Amino acid sequence: MQEKYGDDVQFLFVESQGTSPEDTEKFVLQKKWISDHAIWTNEAPFETGARGIPHCVVLGIDGEVLINDNPLSAHSAIEAALEAQLKLAKKGPKEFSAPLAKAWQDFDKGLYAASINSLKALPEGADKAEGAKLAANLESRAKAKVNRLAWLIEAAEFEQADKLSAQLSKGLAGHALEEKVKELAGSLTAKDLAPEREAAKALDKVEKKIVKDGVDAAALKQLKSVGEKFAQTRAGKKAARMASMLGA
Repeated sequence: MQEKYGDDVQFLFVESQGTSPEDTEKFVLQKKWISDHAIWTNEAPFETGARGIPHCVVLGIDGEVLINDNPLSAHSAIEAALEAQLKLAKKGPKEFSAPLAKAWQDFDKGLYAASINSLKALPEGADKAEGAKLAANLESRAKAKVNRLAWLIEAAEFEQADKLSAQLSKGLAGHALEEKVKELAGSLTAKDLAPEREAAKALDKVEKKIVKDGVDAAALKQLKSVGEKFAQTRAGKKAARMASMLGA
């Protein structure tokens, strides 16, 4: 489902039986469950009240709990809820007036600054207060995107970072966050980042092989090679750790 919905839906997988983060990562690799979209963690974000696994909670775009159930028995309901939320995410809540709905839709299209500025420029009237609330919400979401860009760079996820940087540079032009985006975008083109980029590209190639063929001798050999060749880079250190974890 994570691969089906991509960036439109965020799946957070929680290991809840006391396994260490290292053993969880090893299990994920062995199962070929690596994904650019999914997040794996050993820290539950909240209590579900469930006493067994598997269990899932589906949150709507407003953070409200839509489903709290076993994902196997509730699979159809989960898909229906996701489809409904995706439609809502594009159009905006039904109670929105035309100006608010347009701002919401513009933000969804990547026109972040334009959508926020349009709400702040609303004249005094019935929409003013609701517009201010929505503007604050969209501001928060825009900041989260910028923070994600910073994280992607720090994590040496350069392919994703390049894509997001281009989106934010265009969408936040004229907004207060523009300078921060320029700073981060500049760091992506720094000459001293070249070895990091080369290492990340090499590791990405191995990870794609693992997704396709699993953790075999060839994959372990390649991980070890990336770790040795790019020992001083973040991706190289990650590759070496993965190779050691998997027994190379």
